[in-house]
Amino acid sequence: MRGYGLIEMLIATAIACVLLGVLLQLAVSAHKSAGVHSERADLHQRLRVALESMRHDIALAGAGPSRGPGGGPLATVFPPIVPARIGMTGADPELVFLSDRISVIYVPLDGAQTTVAASMASPASPIAIDASAPWCRPASACGFVAGSDALVYEPVGAGGPHEVFTVSSVDTATNTLVPTASLSRAYSARARIAVVVQRTYYFDRSGKRLMVYDGARSDVPLVDHVVSLRFGYYADPRPDAVAAPPPGDSNCAYAGSPPVSLLANLGGMAPKPLTTALLTDGPVCGQSPYRFDADLLRIRRVSVTIRVEAESAEFRGRGGGFATAGISSGGVSIVPDLETTIDVMPRNMVW
Repeated sequence: MRGYGLIEMLIATAIACVLLGVLLQLAVSAHKSAGVHSERADLHQRLRVALESMRHDIALAGAGPSRGPGGGPLATVFPPIVPARIGMTGADPELVFLSDRISVIYVPLDGAQTTVAASMASPASPIAIDASAPWCRPASACGFVAGSDALVYEPVGAGGPHEVFTVSSVDTATNTLVPTASLSRAYSARARIAVVVQRTYYFDRSGKRLMVYDGARSDVPLVDHVVSLRFGYYADPRPDAVAAPPPGDSNCAYAGSPPVSLLANLGGMAPKPLTTALLTDGPVCGQSPYRFDADLLRIRRVSVTIRVEAESAEFRGRGGGFATAGISSGGVSIVPDLETTIDVMPRNMVW
């Protein structure tokens, strides 16, 4: 029986090396493909988380107390959507427009809510609330608890006094709430008070993150590797989109007798984009430090545009498809940035 010769051994070895090289190439391609699929799935998941969180809060913006007198949408008094950061820390100046941030405020449907029972003696006084309303549980201060954030406002029309504060303590025996700090003014017995949700979404450009702030204590990243964030605002074009005051009364959006709207007519019936100029030129409503441009009261739609990138530089290339250049040479191992725009109609600001 004849054994293998040198030539046959060399040929067999060469074939084995070729096959091994092909198998290794396939393994490398499979590994890269798996990495790309994983990176793309992560990219889509981060985008979904960001959009759904913002969509949820913007859609609820403006929901006011749903029980008792003086309830209804908050936009009859102040803007529930503001193109700036608001809250107890790091708030932006009044009357500014910043396209990379949005603040929303609303009263949750199941949140504690009632009226102020007696006019406050001073801004530093405890707040006596009406805990005898039919929806309030006995001996519970109508559901208010220490540490919750509450909104108090006078339901007197556009520009009425309002503010958010944190409840320091609750006395269920006397049905009084003690704020953590003095309010900006003393509120009357007709004022409404309710537990409130306040959120600010903003772009941390240096950290490439979408941040969310609760208006009080929590200021945390929601999504990483965000490369751009823009908000657009669309208004009812009619000057009477903000309700006129009752006969004999006045508000910040009207002047004269009979009252005439001070808002510009933007033309047509479909919502029109609100420019920086329109959102900062007045008429100015409210009292410092809660002043605002009256055009904010006629917001009917918000657009959200966000762009996210692959986390690893090995999946990013160069060119217009990438806000931050990576090291990928292209082919299957590339994951372009993903940008999406959604429109949200805050249902409590559309009527």
